[in-house]
Amino acid sequence: MTQPIKTALSLLPLLGYLIFLIFSAYSKPLYTWDTVPYTATILSADIKDPQLLHTRTYEYLQRSLSPQQYASITSGAYAADLENNADHFISQLDMYRIKPAYVIALRTFTALGAEPLTSLRLLSLIPGVLFCLLLFAWLSRSCSTLGAALIVVAFAVVGRLADLSRVPVPDNLSALIVFAALYALVCKQWLRVAVFLLVASVCVRTNNILFAGLVLLWQSFSAYAQSASLRSPAVMLFAGGLGLSSALYFTINGLFDYSWWRLFYHTFVQSQVDIPGFAQPFVFETYWAVVQSALVQIAASGATIATSMPFFVLLLLLCSRGVSRQLLAEALTPRTLVSLQHLALLCLPLFAAFLVLFPLVLGWDRFFLPFYALITVAAAERWSVKREKATQNDPKSL
Repeated sequence: MTQPIKTALSLLPLLGYLIFLIFSAYSKPLYTWDTVPYTATILSADIKDPQLLHTRTYEYLQRSLSPQQYASITSGAYAADLENNADHFISQLDMYRIKPAYVIALRTFTALGAEPLTSLRLLSLIPGVLFCLLLFAWLSRSCSTLGAALIVVAFAVVGRLADLSRVPVPDNLSALIVFAALYALVCKQWLRVAVFLLVASVCVRTNNILFAGLVLLWQSFSAYAQSASLRSPAVMLFAGGLGLSSALYFTINGLFDYSWWRLFYHTFVQSQVDIPGFAQPFVFETYWAVVQSALVQIAASGATIATSMPFFVLLLLLCSRGVSRQLLAEALTPRTLVSLQHLALLCLPLFAAFLVLFPLVLGWDRFFLPFYALITVAAAERWSVKREKATQNDPKSL
């Protein structure tokens, strides 16, 4: 059997999964309430009158969706109020416009001739497919073609990528940009591209500042350790990216009147139909009750059904076993500008930060997809190194 045929056969698991992914996303789209305001953000490019925007949004969705699909996004007291009250509905939109890069991408697809719902579906499906291909390309550096393909399929199943590709939200686009930044940084050493993508990720979803800030801060320190000069090009690049991403984060939040406590209360405590009218003061007991609930869900039996995070945390700890002291020593005095293992370890404080700020276990996987992929790559490369050492020590052992 020739090598091209072997390669083609090795790709069959990945190709089969991608076909399933595309078919699933197009045959069984999953519309949620978020479909309504995102549709309105697209239509608002041409409709400036709030009352007319409200009317046209619901008319379009009722015309374009099946009765069952339309009922699913308008049922319940919260959704019903927004369907009937234009002022309340318009007050919700800034919570969706706060993702300007995603909104611009949606409007671009629509301007090119796609229907708003088609634009929403494409911006979930296309990034989902590209994410799989990028993960495969990265894994192929340390695994065989068949091994990389099987790992991608297993990762996609555990990470629920097929489900994310069915829901028209910015999760897959956000994951793709963050993971592409990591690929550019670690694999290609394209430092400017990596910094640009990390900064851009904040425009897709503002909470990406947590990981972008961690990476850019770590890389600034690592670059300084290499040059011992604050004026070195690498230090200035990463520090500049950190400053720019932070400024962008606060600018976007200011433009769209972002309030962490209001979002927290709206999401985890009680939905607010009148966003500007929110006046609940911060109450620690209310906040702590939500965090405790999240902790219980993590520790409860079967929690991995709700979130895959425990599995990937365990995988990260296992791939760091035996080298933890070395990683700690190199963290204090970095030997290289970019370290995959250290970047993967940044996922731990990130997960902790999400537990504090956004403790919704059922929704974590859609935020953590690129970080799960980073841990998967780190584990694969760690296994590859151990395998090479075993082969060198005893060529007949494998």
